[in-house]
Amino acid sequence: MKYHFFFVLFSLGSIFSQPDSTVKLFSTDLMRTNILSGEAKESVKKNEAHFRAVYYPSGELKSVEFIPANWDKGRRKKAKSPSRLRLYYKKWNPKKQELVEGITKKEGKGKPHYRATLDEKGLVQDVDYFNRHGKMLWTFHMRWDEEGKSSEYDIEFYSNRNLSELNHELFAPDLSTIRPGWIARYRINSEGTTKGVSIFDQFENLYYFYQFSYGNNGLRSKYYRADSLLVGSHTVRFDTDKKPLRITYYNENGIMKNAIAYEYPGDAEMIVSQINSKGEVIERRIIPKKEN
Repeated sequence: MKYHFFFVLFSLGSIFSQPDSTVKLFSTDLMRTNILSGEAKESVKKNEAHFRAVYYPSGELKSVEFIPANWDKGRRKKAKSPSRLRLYYKKWNPKKQELVEGITKKEGKGKPHYRATLDEKGLVQDVDYFNRHGKMLWTFHMRWDEEGKSSEYDIEFYSNRNLSELNHELFAPDLSTIRPGWIARYRINSEGTTKGVSIFDQFENLYYFYQFSYGNNGLRSKYYRADSLLVGSHTVRFDTDKKPLRITYYNENGIMKNAIAYEYPGDAEMIVSQINSKGEVIERRIIPKKEN
């Protein structure tokens, strides 16, 4: 699996005027990696952002140019440098490294949203997350190789956080504290799966780290202090829709401490059960469905 953002190649006009070139238009809901197999459009509206792809007669892709929408063009002209181009989105999927549902800066006010900063090549360098109050909570700092692939990225935090609250599948309450300025460094394997996360302070001092292994509908997470001392582990079992069914926590000796079970009935969002070390349910909580 390849991980690419929008590669915006600002090519000279002469390239697109060559007689041996074929020009196709693609809507921006297609990722760069999907362009070859995506469905081309004969034309697009003047105010619709799109890709302009140029192919050799053999069918091989020559280059891709991003044609922004009208609101984007105006902001591009005002930018002092192409490296400071910023685009806004409703959603960001760090696992697939995709930004979707583009919006204007004005449309993002009063709503949680993401701001992506692109370099002169159109490659996304940073993704900032803002809550509905306009406060920036954290930033994804992307790391790319010469081929435009990413196997590692950092998340910089600006306030006290708890990683287990942000992602209870990967992280455990026993070791997940984050302070302002700290960084969580994610390492990704070739299949796009997180294989490890290391936590550093602003001076690159390692505090603790996680290692993950995967099986059929399951995940095992182990966590260590900076000196590689094992603190504990937990396993996660998923259903066919990748929803967690049970998270079981163990101490450093592999002895079960407690567990959390999840149910998804039709008349509720979720039922969460707390289980003690003896396997007994000590608490059940029903989370109602959200109103539309």
